[in-house]
Amino acid sequence: MVLSLRSSLVALAVSGAAFFATGSVVGQTTDDLGLWFAAFGNGEFESQDDSSLPKLWWFDAHYRLLDNTGGFHQSILRPGLGVKVAEDQVLWAGYAWIVTQPAVGFEFDEHRIWQQWTAAPSRGDFRFLHRSRFEQRFFDNGDDVALRWRQLFRIQRLLTTCPEWSLVLWDEAFIHLNDAEDVGIEAGFDQNRVFLGLGHRRCPSAPVRTEVGYLNQFLNRRGGVDTMNHILSINFFY
Repeated sequence: MVLSLRSSLVALAVSGAAFFATGSVVGQTTDDLGLWFAAFGNGEFESQDDSSLPKLWWFDAHYRLLDNTGGFHQSILRPGLGVKVAEDQVLWAGYAWIVTQPAVGFEFDEHRIWQQWTAAPSRGDFRFLHRSRFEQRFFDNGDDVALRWRQLFRIQRLLTTCPEWSLVLWDEAFIHLNDAEDVGIEAGFDQNRVFLGLGHRRCPSAPVRTEVGYLNQFLNRRGGVDTMNHILSINFFY
């Protein structure tokens, strides 16, 4: 657990450094307001051989509005399967279907194959999540395959137990690993997301938890105008 905590703190430091280093050289940035809804679910399959590693399922769905919350921007459906390799660590793989309406241009579909490692250690009233995700992205408006790395670190501090209130902070950095010229992607830093909000669960045994808060999304557009989205993020977990 100590090793996982140390690697998580390193990931947060690297993510923050990338964000602020990029922000310091931004020439022009446009701002927008957004409203994002998300639902997350994961669990363990019941019928399993005791001699095998536990198998898990994953599903998340998103509906996102931008243009001052007045216009559809993106929807995501993302199923996956996982294997628990340690008490607090899981290897995952899955698929994602994304529909995007860019600010300029026509709506397009994207299909992703993804793999990730998650570690979720805890200590006292603190809950940590470290997630490393690798994506292979296929677009219906281009032939190139874009490869992207995502690094997330999350801290949750329990404030009360029944009802369960918590303070949540997370940061995620996105890095393009190659050029995909026909869809306008260049290798390098893509974007950073920072979330600060409150989590609520009716009691510790309740199956549903909600989180509401502010999400800052910085989009790095090399050679163009960068974007800073200020988002009200509403999330449901099962």
